[in-house]
Amino acid sequence: MIATPLARRLAQQRGVDIRSLRGSGPRGRIRADDMPMAAAVPAATASTASAPEGSLRKPTAIESTIAQRLVAAKQKIPHFYLSSEVEVSALLSLRGEINAAQSAVRLTLNDFLVAAVGRALTDLPQSNRVWTDDGLLSLTTTDVGMAVNTERGLMVAVVRNAGRLPVSEVSRGAKALIERARTGRLGSAEMAGGAITVSNAGMHDVTAMSSIINPGQAMILGVGSVRELFRPDAAGAPALRREITLVLSADHRVLDGVSAAEFLKRIRAHLACPLGLLVA
Repeated sequence: MIATPLARRLAQQRGVDIRSLRGSGPRGRIRADDMPMAAAVPAATASTASAPEGSLRKPTAIESTIAQRLVAAKQKIPHFYLSSEVEVSALLSLRGEINAAQSAVRLTLNDFLVAAVGRALTDLPQSNRVWTDDGLLSLTTTDVGMAVNTERGLMVAVVRNAGRLPVSEVSRGAKALIERARTGRLGSAEMAGGAITVSNAGMHDVTAMSSIINPGQAMILGVGSVRELFRPDAAGAPALRREITLVLSADHRVLDGVSAAEFLKRIRAHLACPLGLLVA
């Protein structure tokens, strides 16, 4: 088979069998111009590649809606991310003492997270905003969403004015919303509003999680599992700490890096010193 050096090099690069070609040069010499851009794929191979084996089902209406909303959010919202660790030994000890002393309200770590995020919105009202087609909308109540896992998919239930409530009231409201979400009784009004959602993956042994912002909001806080590790104390000696990693996903149209960092700092402050969350 007669071929130019360039044609042979192109055939090797493109995976083409040079013996299958017909040359246009003198005595059928194969030139670079005779070379296809890539090797032809047999029809059977292409068919097999486009139709992998497996079962196929149509998504439910809820799954389709969730997929469409999250794709739109990821494509249209300019996300950026900030992460930080917070020491929660005091919080966990306080929670344990309260739950041991009474049974009327069983507080969870998630209750404190929602309360702390609500307080941060109260501390920094300039962060309690969302982007709309008509401009930046400043919200009048410190509503906080919670990501709730249900049999029908992940839903967001919104605790109203969480920043103005003691954590016990946040807990009562959150438990009622979670129960309605998991039994299919959560109303559309209970899933709307708020500038931020808390997405807590701590029960799944996840170190950290970067989440997609819920459409219509400006932020989402991904929460990891409680981790025990040693940190140096004031004297430099190793001390056992219990920490969680927070990842704040923010809409850059609403917050810049400095304002988002300050907001995350306020959340950390409330979680590190949780006594203030016990009162309104």
